[in-house]
Amino acid sequence: MNQAMLITVMAVYLVITIGIALVIGMRKTTSTADYSVGGRGFGGVILFFTMLATIVGASSVMGYTYYYYDRGIDQAWFTLGTSISYLLFVFYLGPKIHKFGVEENASTIGDWFEKRFGKTSKYISSILIVVAYIAITAFQYIAMATIMNLILGWNYNLCLIITAVIVIFYTSLGGLWAVASTDVIQGAMTLLGVIVMTPILVSKAGGLSAVLSTVPATHLQVFGVVSPVAAISSTLVFALGIVSWPDIWQRCYAAKNTPVLKKSFVTFIVANLVLTAMVAFLGFAAHSFYPAFEGSRNAMLPMMILENIPNFFGAIFLASLLAVIMGTADSTLLVSAVMVEKDLLAPFISKNQTENQRLKTGKIVTAVVGIAVLGIMFYSTEMFDLWVMSADITGATLAFPILFGFMGRRFGGTYACLGSIILGFAGWLASQTGLVSLEPILFGGGLSLVAYVVLAYLEKNGVIGKEKLTAV
Repeated sequence: MNQAMLITVMAVYLVITIGIALVIGMRKTTSTADYSVGGRGFGGVILFFTMLATIVGASSVMGYTYYYYDRGIDQAWFTLGTSISYLLFVFYLGPKIHKFGVEENASTIGDWFEKRFGKTSKYISSILIVVAYIAITAFQYIAMATIMNLILGWNYNLCLIITAVIVIFYTSLGGLWAVASTDVIQGAMTLLGVIVMTPILVSKAGGLSAVLSTVPATHLQVFGVVSPVAAISSTLVFALGIVSWPDIWQRCYAAKNTPVLKKSFVTFIVANLVLTAMVAFLGFAAHSFYPAFEGSRNAMLPMMILENIPNFFGAIFLASLLAVIMGTADSTLLVSAVMVEKDLLAPFISKNQTENQRLKTGKIVTAVVGIAVLGIMFYSTEMFDLWVMSADITGATLAFPILFGFMGRRFGGTYACLGSIILGFAGWLASQTGLVSLEPILFGGGLSLVAYVVLAYLEKNGVIGKEKLTAV
């Protein structure tokens, strides 16, 4: 592929994206509500594309391509889990989160934990989520640096720093409006890029029949390289993990109204399934190009494009990959920073700050958090593994307090929440370190569920807590 043309296309894309982010973000962001939840005014089109660009990130495209190459369609158990979680948001969580945001002027998941279970629960849940989301932000930067390294041949660590600076720059200045304005471009490029790119690469690999005949037989079986227990675990990782993911809560807060929110979620679910199917075919096609792939897992898809679409369209497809990654990187960085500033640092910040001072503080915290992510970036390389671990932690600790918590006070209080989080984390840690042979989400999530149910029962009957719990 002509390097000059490739660099030109990528540079033009970055200039346009950053320019739009700065112009719209800084023009529409005049308050902390604008910065963190877009002034609660997102319509259907913006909401759909910002969910698409945010949720379909590096691991969903570049990471999944390798895992479909390596594992086959049993990788779809993860997709089943994500779909279950998104449906929970459509029919249960989303409308409740939106209502809470409007009524309480909420902007973070910590706001809900504090209102429902108390300040201690807010601090613990916020720390867990921020840690998980810093890891998710890190692997978006890893993906961007991988593409830049392949295109330019520059030192990989230098590419990591450059990608971090790009995202930190426009995200910290423009907030959610900057993120959302670029998400419309990034979401559209993601959808069109993957849909158009997949049949081209499958054709280059010899066509669909040739591709399917090349992959191992186990790749076409739902339990190809996993047991039924592992399949259940793979499903639960994201079915439970995504329940507490703050970027999705942020979109629920930012929606103009509940009908818009639900329609956008349904449209996103359909688009996500289409994209996942396309990525599966990309992973299968890779067997024709690389019968024994030995390179970086993260680099497989960019390499396929560079080597098999060596023209202007290849440059566009690489730009669409960059769009996939940036659409998630800016969102995860922003939501992590907002939680750090509002849920963790607020007690140490003067309450007498003006709105402009609070807005400036939020921008500074975003930049600092973005820089802190660099630490993980230099020590972590496998995007999908980080994604699963992040979902594991949040699913094993926070999912059940949220799912039961929205049912009302009679379904548990502070003790149930704290016990569920603590035992869930202990179980996750025991499994993660090999002390228990069960998968972390099964053991940790199981302990979390049992702890919540038992302690909620004791609270309801006045055995623990100051008084019996009643519905509110």
